[in-house]
Amino acid sequence: MTFSSQIIKWYERNKRDLPWRNTKDPYKIWLSEVILQQTQVVQGLPYYERFLAAFPNIRSLAKSHEENIMKLWQGLGYYSRARNLHFTAKQIVKKGSFPNDYESILALKGVGEYTAAAIASFAFNLPCAVVDGNVFRLLSRFYGIEKNINNSDGKKFFFKLADSLLDKDRPDIHNQAIMEFGSQMCKSHKPNCEDCPLKKECYAFNHQLQTRFPVKNKKGKIKTLFYDYFFFEFNQQTYIKQRIQNGIWKNLYEFPLIESSEEPSKNTILYHPNLQNWLHDELISVKSISSFRHILSHRHIKARFWRIQCQTGLINHDFKIIKTTDLDRYAVSRLTEKFLNEINL
Repeated sequence: MTFSSQIIKWYERNKRDLPWRNTKDPYKIWLSEVILQQTQVVQGLPYYERFLAAFPNIRSLAKSHEENIMKLWQGLGYYSRARNLHFTAKQIVKKGSFPNDYESILALKGVGEYTAAAIASFAFNLPCAVVDGNVFRLLSRFYGIEKNINNSDGKKFFFKLADSLLDKDRPDIHNQAIMEFGSQMCKSHKPNCEDCPLKKECYAFNHQLQTRFPVKNKKGKIKTLFYDYFFFEFNQQTYIKQRIQNGIWKNLYEFPLIESSEEPSKNTILYHPNLQNWLHDELISVKSISSFRHILSHRHIKARFWRIQCQTGLINHDFKIIKTTDLDRYAVSRLTEKFLNEINL
């Protein structure tokens, strides 16, 4: 049996019943692929279902306001995915239909080589091989490939290999099978080698080198940032601001913030010029301080949320004043969501 026929046979017996596998609608497939970027299936599935309930087709997504989309996305992280999803939906509707060839799909904003190949094969049955983390891991272990998957030469090698293995008559099933096999059998940690139908031919299994593959560049030093947020309460109102600068939380709302590159003491924050500029020292009454960590692939964030009771409103500010009971209407980061959950707001 060929490599492809073995994994397809395994897939047909063991595949998970996932909703995006039961459709040829490119919109639904695209939506699932965007949600599942950097997200596990178990976490992404409820978001997929909520998005389809709110936006059953691409036109409804395109017509929606971005804030509605960001609110639905809240908690998934990597918010540029949601912004690109909305932008691209509007572009597709403007053109009249979803593109149906690989190059045109690849040209869409927020769509990379993997996502383009997935949509092309799943929706249109085009012979485009997918290469994601699961495929890199499976192929590198099976063939004992020590090429670095983080550089262009290594990626080109794996894309060429994946294409050579692709079942051109059943590219949709082959691609689903190879990703599912990598996800469920050839796992990153504790792969199920004993039950693997490929183990007799697998280089890593036969040489007990599963942890060696795939080969990656070592990550650089991860930077730690320190965020101090201020939840000011005044007459059942509070202050928020939309984050407009580029970054993971662009266009989300947040409380007044002081950012630091080194960990500041509590006194340093209480006498920080920004805080002094917002309200007078004698008006500060700190009700509580909540601490959270937010770990990203490229940085760690240590955050404190200062809950402060104000006798009068802030001065010298450009924040939006809202009722505290209206906070749940605004899209916020997962970090802020944790704080609001802790204080039951």
